[in-house]
Amino acid sequence: GVWLLERILHDPPPPPPPNVPEVDLTDPRILKMTPKERMADHRNQSACQSCHARIDPWGLSLENFDALGRYRTTINDQPVDATAVLHNRQPLDGAAGLKSYLMADRQDQFARAMVHKLATYALGRPMSFADRGEIDKMAAELKKRGNGLQELVSIVVHSSLFSQKVTPAKDNDP
Repeated sequence: GVWLLERILHDPPPPPPPNVPEVDLTDPRILKMTPKERMADHRNQSACQSCHARIDPWGLSLENFDALGRYRTTINDQPVDATAVLHNRQPLDGAAGLKSYLMADRQDQFARAMVHKLATYALGRPMSFADRGEIDKMAAELKKRGNGLQELVSIVVHSSLFSQKVTPAKDNDP
């Protein structure tokens, strides 16, 4: 969930508070649980509930994929349950439900995040507060052009941020 919020929506959750207890993966009771059950158990702790209620559904919707991106239907011989409900009561039914929700209700945020990520990569530096106006302008242009990847690349390389890109000096430059 954290990965999706950071990378796909450019909306990272706040850092965890100090002294948050870790999930004890040596506890036999915990080891028998599915990832969804572990998350629910962790959310039952008052210090963890408020943040995890906003984070977990995003990740749970992708539970059919393992850490390497391979599709799976079982975890520890138990069927995968990739259903979740977001904090706004929006149900997500697996990756397809997540995609539908993002395209129907969060497409502008997703597109802006992609502009931000590609601009960061293209410029070789993190975006700053001063870049927000240009990022917003590029995201609006991307929406006008249909939100395609080819259009996104073109918009970024033709942006004023890219044309005014300053390359760092090499160590041996005078």
